[in-house]
Amino acid sequence: MRVGRELPMRGGLLHLLLPLFFALSLFLGPYGLINPFSQGLGAFVLELRLLRALAASLVGLALAASGSGLQALLKNPLADPYILGVSSGAALGVLAAIAAGFIWPLAVSLAALLGGLAALALVMAVSSALGLTRTSMVLAGVALSYALSSIDMIIMMDLGPAVQGSLAWLFGTVAYALWGELAYAAPLMAAGAAWIFLRAGHLESLMLGDDVAESMGVRARRLRAEVAVASALSTSAAVAVAGPVGFVGLVAPWIARLGSGGAFRRIYPLSLSLGASLTVAADLASRFVEPGGMAPLTSITALMGAPVLVYLLARWRG
Repeated sequence: MRVGRELPMRGGLLHLLLPLFFALSLFLGPYGLINPFSQGLGAFVLELRLLRALAASLVGLALAASGSGLQALLKNPLADPYILGVSSGAALGVLAAIAAGFIWPLAVSLAALLGGLAALALVMAVSSALGLTRTSMVLAGVALSYALSSIDMIIMMDLGPAVQGSLAWLFGTVAYALWGELAYAAPLMAAGAAWIFLRAGHLESLMLGDDVAESMGVRARRLRAEVAVASALSTSAAVAVAGPVGFVGLVAPWIARLGSGGAFRRIYPLSLSLGASLTVAADLASRFVEPGGMAPLTSITALMGAPVLVYLLARWRG
């Protein structure tokens, strides 16, 4: 009974991290505090920080949604859009669209979605064809991610100096986020996250096995397709805004399971809140790591994700 009471309390406290980090992100920076009632330069800086905080929150939420969905879908706690190559595939789609002259936010978001879907489909197809284990599937995703990242770099170098200035985007940053860009991407991120939540009950059945799910009226193949598309949608929209940001989709669900326990529908909301919190905190830290605030988010989120990845690999080896 004591554990049962502690888990909701622990989960509630973890939810408070998002408003805390969001507020700190607005008023803290390498150049000191900002008065929220100031005019001129202070108000301009506050607006920029608000944009970054909103972008980081939505990106973190989307990546946590994708990570949670993929982990439930594949029954693999190592599943993550960055590790499985979905983020790199989405980034490749963005760069391909830019190279073709399609620079409108909606076109970029759609190109990211196509790239992310293609990468996820390739990993799942190869894993199925080779009969890979859950851990081996992750290794296949890592290999694809490295290959796609190499192609991303080659394309960026060929696009010329103007695009090469956005190299930081390729390593994950919300410093280049724009209001118009966010207006297109936010509904896509929210749609993917909501789609997965609406399938939470079916995912819980699927996690018990295909036979159990089918006996409960769940169409396993259709559910997999739906959740895969929703995960790719969330990830791709996040990549269109911030570039590939690693490990958020791995760490947030893992902490959520420790914080709340229980069924997927109980863990999922906390996972989204934690994903947003981690990304906002990483963006805040990036402002102090590099004076211009352009330090890649992945360089910071990797410090959080690497220990978790090692722990999960040790726990789920073989």
